[in-house]
Amino acid sequence: MKEKFSVRVLAEIAIFAAIGFALDALQSGIFKGVWVNGGSVGIAMIPVFIIAYRRGLIPGLLCGLVLSLVQMLGGIYVLPAATFDNKFMQAMGPFIQVMLDYVLAYFVVGFAGAFAGLYKKAESNKMKYVWISCGVVLGGLLKYACHVASGYFWLDDSINFWGVNGGTMIYSFVYNLYAVFNVIICLPLMILIAKFYPKFLNANYSEMDNKDLDKDEPIESNLDENNNEEVQANEQN
Repeated sequence: MKEKFSVRVLAEIAIFAAIGFALDALQSGIFKGVWVNGGSVGIAMIPVFIIAYRRGLIPGLLCGLVLSLVQMLGGIYVLPAATFDNKFMQAMGPFIQVMLDYVLAYFVVGFAGAFAGLYKKAESNKMKYVWISCGVVLGGLLKYACHVASGYFWLDDSINFWGVNGGTMIYSFVYNLYAVFNVIICLPLMILIAKFYPKFLNANYSEMDNKDLDKDEPIESNLDENNNEEVQANEQN
């Protein structure tokens, strides 16, 4: 547990959450107006995926939560309580929207870390890519599910998106497909990272290399000592 929340791990979580926030802000600016009620396509989930595989489930969830909270500092948009008819929704509606669209949206991406152990134990690259795929799909689809559930609050017969009437939940499934597009983009990128930059996904990658080098040092020193003894023996002869 100490390793999971060491100063180094917390620093990595903060750095990657900040990178995720910057990527989210960039893609939101690029796609502003395409999804009028919010939504964008990009790679903002990548930093959370990296931490989830690099450090495990709990750090991955924490990174997603930090990213969500920082994102909220830029402003949130929810339907006001007066929009709802019954008292329960008037009291809880805005809170539920914030939880689904902001707090949980990136938090659940960290569940990709559930496959971190299997990824690191995989004995072939093929299996590593399988576990990467499982985590990216799980985290991405959970984020999609949060946005779809939040879409319930936005149902309105007077609007439509891509020809789908806004009065049914089908509208929410279609409108929030941008989250699925994000999964499609992030999946090959994560596989490329696993293939060409595996140390990003394994915090012990370089440490293992160093341990191997350390094991070689005594052998080299012993060889040097043997060579010196042979030289001295030759000089005496």
